[in-house]
This record gives sequence, C-alpha cells and structure tokens, in this order.
Amino acid sequence: MTMIHSHALPYVASVLLACGAVACSSSKSTSSGGSSPSGSEVAVSVVSGALNNNSGSGVALNTRAPKRSPLQRALAAMSPIGTASAAEWSCTGDTLSPAFSGSAGDPYSFTPPSCTVKWLTDKEASSTWSGPFTLNYGPSCDSTHPFMENQLAGCEMTRTSGASGDTRTITGPDGNSYAIDHDTNGEGTGWDSTVTPAPNNGGVEITCGGSGCAASRTLVVNGSHLKGTVTIDGDSTKIWDHTVSTGAGGMTVEGAGAARVVSGTAIVQHDLLQYTSTTTFASVGYGEPLCCFPTSGRVTTTFSKGADVGKTESIAFSAICGEATLTKPNGTVEAITLQHCL
Repeated sequence: MTMIHSHALPYVASVLLACGAVACSSSKSTSSGGSSPSGSEVAVSVVSGALNNNSGSGVALNTRAPKRSPLQRALAAMSPIGTASAAEWSCTGDTLSPAFSGSAGDPYSFTPPSCTVKWLTDKEASSTWSGPFTLNYGPSCDSTHPFMENQLAGCEMTRTSGASGDTRTITGPDGNSYAIDHDTNGEGTGWDSTVTPAPNNGGVEITCGGSGCAASRTLVVNGSHLKGTVTIDGDSTKIWDHTVSTGAGGMTVEGAGAARVVSGTAIVQHDLLQYTSTTTFASVGYGEPLCCFPTSGRVTTTFSKGADVGKTESIAFSAICGEATLTKPNGTVEAITLQHCL
C-alpha cells in the first residue's frame, strides 16, 4: 500500500455533474468528461491501457505523487472540493498472481491498482476495478520477466477480461460515479458490419519483435467493447458504448521506458451515435514511464460513417501527463484531460 499526501488539489470544472441525462446519451460533443468521448480519445484509452498494462506502470492510472495525476483530476471532476485541501491517498493492487514462471504458470490474474483519497474535511473518493484481467504467456516467453518490455524475441502475451468485462469506477465525495467497463469479448458488439476484420474475442495481444520487446513489439486489439455509465443522484445514463479493434496487423511499438513510440491505426465503432472512425498514431511518444498517456505527438481520426463522414479530428499531447488539446471535426479546439487507460 502506498500513502501519498498532497496540499495542492486542483479545481476542475464539473462537466460531468452538469451533464443532463438526455445530453449525455445523445450529445455529439467530443470532450473528455461527461459527454460522449471522441473517437480519438477512445482509441487512445484502449491503446494506452494495452501498452502500459505490461510496462511496469499498471493499467488505468498513474500512482505516483498525485499533484498532476489523471486520477486526481478525474476524482476532482466528480465533485470539486477546491484548492489547498490536504488529502491522504492509499492504493492497492497492480499485482500478478501466481508468482510469474512463464507460460508454465498460465493463466495469471492481473489486478489493476485501485485507489482511495480522503481529505481532511472527511470527504472521500475512490477509483476501483471490479475484477482482475487474465494474462496468458506463449512458449517463447522466459520465466523471469512478467513485464513484456523485458521479454525475449517472439514472446506473446494475451490479456482478456472476465465474461462480462472488468469495470473501473470513479466515485466522487458526493456518491456520484463514472464507470467504464472493458470487455475483450468484442465479437458481434460493433454496430458496423462492414468493419474488416470483424472484432472477435481474441483479447489484447502483445508480441515481441526479433530483437526482443525492449526494441520493438506488435500490439493487436482483437475486439474490445467499452461501456460506460454516469450515475448522478441515483440516476444512471449510458455515455460510452464503443467497439475498438486494430486488425490482424496490429500496431507497432518501438523502444522501452521513456523511449516508447507507437505507430499504426485503431478502428472505433461508436455504437450509440453509429459512426465509425479510424485513428492513426503517427510516432506518438510515451516519454514518461509513470504516465500511461502519451506525452508527445498527435493522433488523427478520420470518420468513414456517421454525421461527420469525411471529416477529421485530432488530439495533440503535451508533456504534462494526461493534458492534451482536441481539435474537433468542426474545427473548434479545446483543452481536455484524458482520464482512462483501459
């Protein structure tokens, strides 16, 4: 368990709490927070979660000092308390069971980190996962390195969720919550039957390149179904319903630690608004090992179906963990805080 103290909690405008039931379910806004997320943000959430799940930082959040952590900003967004409020943080999880022994120990149970924060005002908030993910390692993997960046050439690892997915829930001090479920059983979940190859239940796969994973690896998302709800004063509204896949060729990850660079494309089907988009990662850098989000470069998303067909949007990343700039299909620009690594 890690205990961290902060004396400078930032105030974040409560977009989530201001979002009404009808607006949340039907809005075409592409900002992070309570409205429907952009195709770019969804793609970044899935790719970042897959990349960091096995890089030593865990899936979903950064557990370092929370002065600028995405988790802290997400919790503040649920119910802002204000600035200069001392708080105590505790985190558990980020564990692998049983003890790693290569493919001989398959399957493994990976528990992402869950955290709680308590302010001196006795207010509490939390970010928790409903259950573990399952990891399976191939016969080419060694028996000493559970993190894929340290694995040998040809090592393959597959991450899958439970039968109904694994849910990350952020609960604010007033009891309102924001929950995203990641289900790797994506077969038949996308609204667009023309997506090729069709999403399947193969999970998220990482395969080390010819010089080992520290030099390069391939990331394949076979079919991830993301569902999300926001609950305010007991009323729940679905705001996320997306199916994400990369195709058999997958995406390329080069380098390790602070030198990670991701290239390739991810397809996002927005199952509520019924649009399809393809997000291109063009040498996107993950330069901070303790941050699960990109810290340099940009992704560009092109819409092939839906109201914005033929248009593009983009996210430009900054060196500050989780802080980015979204350019929408209509050309407007806004600052966003990325909240999910799934």
